[in-house]
Amino acid sequence: MWSNRKSVRVLFGLLLVVFAINLLGKRNDNPVVDATNKYPVVQLTSSAIYAGEQTLSVIGTVRAFSEAAVTAESSGRVVSVRVDLGDEVPAGTVLATLENAAEQAAVLQAEGVYEAALAAAAQTNLGIDEAEIALNNAEINVITTSRSAFNTVNNIIETTIDRYYNQPQSLAARLKIGMRGYDKELERARVSLGKDLSVWQEQLEISSNESDLNALLNTSESIVNDLLSIVDTFLTVFSDQTVVGKYQADLVEFTTLRTSVISLVSSLNNAKSGLNSAETALKRAQLAASGSNTSSADAQVKQALGTLRSAQANLSRTILRTPIAGTVNSLNVKAGDYLNAMSEVAVVANNNALEVVTFVSDNDRELIEVGDLVIIEGDYEGVITHVAPAVDSLTRKTEVRIATEGTEIANGDTVRIEKNVILADTKPSTTKIPLTAVKFERENGFVMQVKDNKLVAVPVVLGAVFGGSVEVKEGLESSDKFVKDVRGLVVGESVEVIE
Repeated sequence: MWSNRKSVRVLFGLLLVVFAINLLGKRNDNPVVDATNKYPVVQLTSSAIYAGEQTLSVIGTVRAFSEAAVTAESSGRVVSVRVDLGDEVPAGTVLATLENAAEQAAVLQAEGVYEAALAAAAQTNLGIDEAEIALNNAEINVITTSRSAFNTVNNIIETTIDRYYNQPQSLAARLKIGMRGYDKELERARVSLGKDLSVWQEQLEISSNESDLNALLNTSESIVNDLLSIVDTFLTVFSDQTVVGKYQADLVEFTTLRTSVISLVSSLNNAKSGLNSAETALKRAQLAASGSNTSSADAQVKQALGTLRSAQANLSRTILRTPIAGTVNSLNVKAGDYLNAMSEVAVVANNNALEVVTFVSDNDRELIEVGDLVIIEGDYEGVITHVAPAVDSLTRKTEVRIATEGTEIANGDTVRIEKNVILADTKPSTTKIPLTAVKFERENGFVMQVKDNKLVAVPVVLGAVFGGSVEVKEGLESSDKFVKDVRGLVVGESVEVIE
């Protein structure tokens, strides 16, 4: 019995020794507390200092400036895929083709119908061309006939009629012989004829196919008829039985002249008739062009062209092209696949020209402008190129686009964007401090200042939040120093201040 008790006591003593050794070892492993670090360390700042060191930080998505998703406009089986993933392709490149034998046949048939309609319309329009040529010839004939008539009339007057007048080309033209009561009539007729010849000559000098040829013909006919009237008057006098013997030679001469003048009248009438007929023929052809015959031909041409365009459009739906140049970033089909309409086939983007898209709140919007520099992922510069004029209806924020030439970012990456903000330049009349400097309460909050190495609460009236900053309306001046980060600190706590 005694031996057992002794054994228990020895064992218990050994356990105490082991426990004491372990306890001493653990005490030796614990670090010695440095008395100099017994107080929290805080950093002081002021709103004036903070105004020059604020940073706006947001998250954005990298995308290509130009990107297009190519989708199938119609359903069908893929017969060929002409590009590979990652290929560089110019705009208009065929990416894939669907079965389109029926569409090609429809285009060929529509082309034949259209060409037949064009041929029919060309035959119908031939009548207009012929009528225009005939009118042009008739107009030339009018000008030629009128000039010939002028030369003939002028020659008759100068070589024959004027022999019977004193000063025939003046306003004082007088007959040299008595004309048995017709003296005044013939003298007035000669003066009037001289004036009309001048007008006729002026019209001929400016006459062309574009002139008013009907007016030229009217002038020509009027003067020729006036000359015929003078010749007839002379014949009346010369054929009088009382003087017929005296003017026998004159009678013969004027009889011949009358025949020439009547021939001029006939030529002018024929020219006028030809012009009228040609104008009428052209009008008929033009009426036909806007009437039943050519109108039907034109309608057939338009109808055939519409059918051809429709067939070509149906064929183009089976040929999937990229609308932009770029890199094939996604290719979702292979030969033999069956595609439904609106299925996405590929995504093509210009990966060498990237932009970052982000969204900012209304308050942060006031801190940025187009042209501002930003830092992307802490390494690459970017420039703000666009700021949306309105809030996005989905995100309820303002879209901002940033251009960058960063080579280490890729299309689709999510990146952090930072911008140094000088708050004093935005609203000089307000005071802004970091959000980390505020202990928020139900209404407003307080900041902490250090007095005698202890934290003291300073109540403030808060305003709007700007990124990582908050506006202080009351309770703090721009030069007042406060603790920059109060997280984990308690009012009344002793602290150590570092600059």
